[in-house]
Amino acid sequence: MRTLLAETFEQVVAAQQDRVLAVCRRVLGETGEAEEAAQDTFMKLHRHWGQIEGDAGPWLYRTAVNTCLDRKRVPRRSEAMVEMVDRRAGPAELAEVRQRWERVKMALGQLPAQERAAITLRDIEGLTTAEVAAFLGTTEGTVRSQIAAARMKLRRLV
Repeated sequence: MRTLLAETFEQVVAAQQDRVLAVCRRVLGETGEAEEAAQDTFMKLHRHWGQIEGDAGPWLYRTAVNTCLDRKRVPRRSEAMVEMVDRRAGPAELAEVRQRWERVKMALGQLPAQERAAITLRDIEGLTTAEVAAFLGTTEGTVRSQIAAARMKLRRLV
């Protein structure tokens, strides 16, 4: 039996990412949402790394399914932000906000993975730059430059 101590985080991700994404796609259907759920699953793995014993596979699959089910039950923070639009806004304004958010989600999918992760964690999930840097295993300066590059690309794409 393998232990997580014998493997690095990167090795586990490389070995399991296709299976975790497949599980997420089966539960959620939509590719973009499934990719985000898979990414969330690996973020949880990173946070709980020292607590998992043995093979990470069963823990990952259970966590992936639970993450997907949570996404179906609870509106995401970004979707909740769309809902916070002034309730006095008319249907046209609300539709415009929803369409813009859909364009942003599509544009996010076109960013390089590191930029997408940095801007999602910082701007959408609300983590601090230091927290994003720690999670991504990089420096705060690198995170700031990734976010700046991602924002410029998003402006062009949206």
